Amino acid sequence: MRRRIQLLFISFVTTLLLAGCGGLPSSGPVRAGGAIDNQVPAAAGNIDYPPPQPGASQKDIVNAFLDAGAERNSDFPAARKYLTPEASASWKPRTVSVSEGQPDTQVTGNQVVTATVKRVATLDDTGHLSQGSQPATDSVRFSMAKVGGEWRISALPKDFGLWMRQDLFEGNYQPQTVYYPAARGNTLVPDVQWYPATGLVSSLAAAVLRGPSEWMQGMTMAALPSGSALGVSSVPVDNNGLATVDLSERVLGATPAQRTALWASMLATLRLGDVRRVVLEVGGARLQAPGLPQEPTTPGDVGYQVVTGDSTAMIVRSSASQLTWYDTNDVGGAPGRPQQRAANGRVKLPTINRNWYRLAASGDGTQIAAVDGSNSQLGRWVDGKLTQLRGFGEKLVRPSFSSVHLGGSQSVDELWIAGQSASSAGTRRSNRSGATVWVIDTSLAAANAQPQPIDAPWIGDRSVVALKVAPEGQRVALVLKDAEDHTTISLAGIVRDSKGAARSLTKPTTVAPAVDDVRDVAWIDYVTLGVLGVGPTTDAVHPLSAPLGQFVTDLGAAPGANGLVSSGAGSSSLYVTTDRNTVLTRVGAAWQPVDGAIDLIAPGS
Repeated sequence: MRRRIQLLFISFVTTLLLAGCGGLPSSGPVRAGGAIDNQVPAAAGNIDYPPPQPGASQKDIVNAFLDAGAERNSDFPAARKYLTPEASASWKPRTVSVSEGQPDTQVTGNQVVTATVKRVATLDDTGHLSQGSQPATDSVRFSMAKVGGEWRISALPKDFGLWMRQDLFEGNYQPQTVYYPAARGNTLVPDVQWYPATGLVSSLAAAVLRGPSEWMQGMTMAALPSGSALGVSSVPVDNNGLATVDLSERVLGATPAQRTALWASMLATLRLGDVRRVVLEVGGARLQAPGLPQEPTTPGDVGYQVVTGDSTAMIVRSSASQLTWYDTNDVGGAPGRPQQRAANGRVKLPTINRNWYRLAASGDGTQIAAVDGSNSQLGRWVDGKLTQLRGFGEKLVRPSFSSVHLGGSQSVDELWIAGQSASSAGTRRSNRSGATVWVIDTSLAAANAQPQPIDAPWIGDRSVVALKVAPEGQRVALVLKDAEDHTTISLAGIVRDSKGAARSLTKPTTVAPAVDDVRDVAWIDYVTLGVLGVGPTTDAVHPLSAPLGQFVTDLGAAPGANGLVSSGAGSSSLYVTTDRNTVLTRVGAAWQPVDGAIDLIAPGS
């Protein structure tokens, strides 16, 4: 049994402003609003760390210093009492190492104490986590000196930050969703960062201005002018819930589009707790942007949106050839049994030959895609008519539909698929292994719509096991396998041209590195992946919940599981397909069959 790695974040802030919890309106499959995870933990009392005790040993001083780093004051005055004045002046903690248990401290030389710890994650000063697949051993040497006859730490490594036991943060820190504008399309893309409740609104506003992580660049709008930051160190929230974000004058150099996007990002990110309204100012004057209403309250007021899934519209394959619309909100009869949806407004679904599997559907059901039994042909049913695409690839994975809103009535509708290129030697965008990601413009006539390879050189020699585009159509999760059968979940941004067409993938970030033998992924919601693999606490393949930047949760054994399906609308929208021609839904803590279903399709995913 491997160790469970819990991921915990701390971010350093300079204010003591308290913020509450909340979110934006949450109705409909497309909405502008705050992430469901933007909740502030209940305030807990700060631990009172005592000052150094007379006669304390060198080891006692180092242990107490490491423990006191968990205090809530961002300048860590309690911890500094264990340092000499010179060491305190030079100590500027910028990173946090999250560790397993207590550090081991030993006197290893004349006036030297060495501390060793098992690190499971490193937290940077932007609230992001860097985690290895296995715990790492860190050792640090502390030089000691006597001040007034008492031991103090006189020198520590220049880059030493804080060592935090994970239990000290489990109840005090939590993920927050920060939104950044997509480069193409008026959509906000989420990024998960971790902060304590202290100074939360100010921290989140600073995160918006700081800009997205490296892996998101190219997918998101160009950075604000250099030097764009908060004009003052804190964001006040008055008794009426108005958060006033004072910006530096450098923000005035932003383009009109960047100003609108900045308003949208702040409105989506800061609307939590007592914050009911947000205003952006430079030097006391309201930051102007095109089409800005007098009192915008949601991203939708400035033309932006946050996209989520639709939990009710699903398609069940009830026999080898029969597809039927179902409404998952109507549950009756056998456990997890959905009732048939009335035909109101729903297109007639085609009959699918038993030789086609790994089905996907567009959001309105007018297009169905599937892979044949040889994994070398892609079938597309457009308004019921089948078009077969062959000769471009093999070892094809389940396809994934996406739609990107460009503003007004304009959108880019796509079908994504991955596999092994049938002619990798002559395909510029294939990788050394021949692994290729393709995209099809589904607005074109089926006979003219050919798979177009996407630039993703970082795939290298690995093969693609699974692919799933995020609900907003700006990110894609790929499961990659190397020559030694080790799997990695890579989350990449989709880089689009001026017309919104996908051209390449950004260099990715790794999700849930502690999960092995990954078979499939699905979006549970827009900041959480469902993963089918061997988790940190399991020895067998299970469905798992893997929130981005957080720890993995085991969802229990699902006998025969071989795939995941989710509409992206939350935990209740996750289903498991099996090698026994059944579909499982989670009822309580167990997985139970959906009566009469041999496969399930989430339209638009």
